[in-house]
Amino acid sequence: MHRRCYQKLLPVVLSVAVMLGIGATAAHGQSGSQGSVVLTVTDPSGAVIEGANLELVQIDTNDARSAQTESKGTYTFVNLTIGTYRLTVSKPGYSTKIYDALVVQAAKVKSIAAILPLGEVTQTVDVTGSSVPVLETSSNAIGVVVDMKQIEDLPLQGRDLTSLTQLVAGYNGTFNGLPSNDQGSNIDGVMGSPSRGKYTGNVQPSVSPRIENIAEMTVQTDQLDLNSGFGQSTMQANFVSRRGSNKFHGRVYEDFQNSGLNANSWYNNAVELRKNKLILNDFGGSIGGPILHDKLFFFGSYAMRKQPGSATATNNIFTSAAQSGTFTYSGGTVNVFTLAQQANAGLPTTTNATVAAQLALINTAAGSGAQASTSDPNYNSLAWVNDAPSTTYYPSIRVDYNMSAKVRMYLSWMMTKQGIPATYAATFPGASFANQVSGYATKNYTSSYGVDWIISPALINQFKVGFLYNAHQYSGNATPLYATEPTVFWGMNNFGANPNNIMSGQVYPSPVSNYYPVFNVSDSVTWQHAGHTVQFGGSWYREQDHYWNPPVGFPNYNLGLATGDPALNAFSTSTMPGASSYDIQEAGQLYAILTGRISGVNGTYPYSQTTKSYEHSIGAYNLDELSSAFGLFLEDSWKVTPRLTLNYGLRWDWFSREQEYFPVGIIRSNVKILFRQVSLRSPIQLDKLASNWLIQT
Repeated sequence: MHRRCYQKLLPVVLSVAVMLGIGATAAHGQSGSQGSVVLTVTDPSGAVIEGANLELVQIDTNDARSAQTESKGTYTFVNLTIGTYRLTVSKPGYSTKIYDALVVQAAKVKSIAAILPLGEVTQTVDVTGSSVPVLETSSNAIGVVVDMKQIEDLPLQGRDLTSLTQLVAGYNGTFNGLPSNDQGSNIDGVMGSPSRGKYTGNVQPSVSPRIENIAEMTVQTDQLDLNSGFGQSTMQANFVSRRGSNKFHGRVYEDFQNSGLNANSWYNNAVELRKNKLILNDFGGSIGGPILHDKLFFFGSYAMRKQPGSATATNNIFTSAAQSGTFTYSGGTVNVFTLAQQANAGLPTTTNATVAAQLALINTAAGSGAQASTSDPNYNSLAWVNDAPSTTYYPSIRVDYNMSAKVRMYLSWMMTKQGIPATYAATFPGASFANQVSGYATKNYTSSYGVDWIISPALINQFKVGFLYNAHQYSGNATPLYATEPTVFWGMNNFGANPNNIMSGQVYPSPVSNYYPVFNVSDSVTWQHAGHTVQFGGSWYREQDHYWNPPVGFPNYNLGLATGDPALNAFSTSTMPGASSYDIQEAGQLYAILTGRISGVNGTYPYSQTTKSYEHSIGAYNLDELSSAFGLFLEDSWKVTPRLTLNYGLRWDWFSREQEYFPVGIIRSNVKILFRQVSLRSPIQLDKLASNWLIQT
């Protein structure tokens, strides 16, 4: 449908949604980083009490909020920082009731039904934390809060929390059977990962959420608040950073592992290789506390993970007999040079000079590894230990400021930076192939700023802005190796499986990098009146995906016997008695490799929009994608009676995407592919035309 048609229908759809209650929603999850408390105050007979005085105080910071119940005897505290609170409910002519350990959790709605007994104002009824109801009777949200205290007490290997999302009910590879691209994550209410590559799922944020810097993790598997998900997902993992309080708290830790306690692998033992090195140190510390008592708080952590590890790399290497032209099979042995000369005196009968030079380097490199025989007598397997040290840094900081009784704000920043310079082993070990060793580096951080403005107890505005920096680089010694000698046996690992597909080695190591920055902004207003808690607002994000592909345009050569090659006649059942068709293919392939015969040439060439042809010159083929979206939402949690809550709402999202291709060094294409789409999102299918009624019991 055309966009203008959607715009014309929007007011009508909103009106119908409000009347019919289309789209059941969770009640005010505040983008997953905060929580709510819904309070209903009645007397012992069940009659609602209007004008009851409410005071909610966060115990760690003494941050206080005051309000009075509406005409339906209800009030909702929204945009609450996670933590433990003390709630006081009072009214002249009734006893005061105090809930002294009220726990507020991220993306959760705590429902409290307070019954005030008749009595003197001086009489107080204390309610312990264990007596506070834990069932969400005012929200449709489906999700689980992971208890961080229990996690810290476990002997957990690794400190990243993401894998724990798979422990929630409904997970069976995806969540509730939803597609993986319906997943989302956030850190402090800010988008946790870019949408690029989302087909693998977005539960894992780009920045590692770890035990030392995350206070709480909530996994919502369905019925998200309409102010959550940025229009991208109906499942979300929420991570909330730790914050300071009126008391100083700190920790120092170290997780240590060593290969000295590990057994060697079966394969390494078989080829007489030492065990792979493992020395893992994951250490760090954190501290948090007050800067100004009751006003300004800080929390900071720094951790480092160092692992001078290694991995076993393998390749195949021709035996000395095969390098001299002797081919062994079940029927005996033949010399491929002799067979070629007998078939055609014009065929070469010596090893190609370039190939001979490569074989000399490989034979020298073999001394740095361990050889083992294979089921094929023409080549051995070569194994060696590739050192792959890695270092990862995890700094974070957060500042919270209670500027006044009406204005509260926070600023958080969290980073994961990793460098592994030798992740990918060379074709063969030794100094001659050291320039093929390559690795990668990543640097990701997220920053979030939020401010809550309590205009009045019945009208609250929340604003959030965030930025996700997401960059990766995969390199071959930082520069393309165009000028180096090609490695003829780059694909030796394929020889036994497919002898007719041996690359010459001209797959040059070259760097690849990408950068996916994401900006996002959201603003929401909460208004309460006569049993209604209405939230409305909007969100916007902008993601620009830059990635620099490896250079293309150079040819790749396949060594083999092409159709029509006169050397094909040298290898047959008449010249190799008892040979199978595979033996004949393999013997011909050995001859082709030793003599440097080419069976095919291929390459990757970018298409030029200007010349309408493929460019046959070396250049980089880059891509720049821009996607953005903004959405509007309106939802209401209507306390119809003390025992009946109706949640309903509607969200409307606009999406835009642009692509621009830059074949650098060849041609810059200014052709843009631009398309827009409008989507309607609600937590239930619209064709059901049904609302979700929630009965409070």
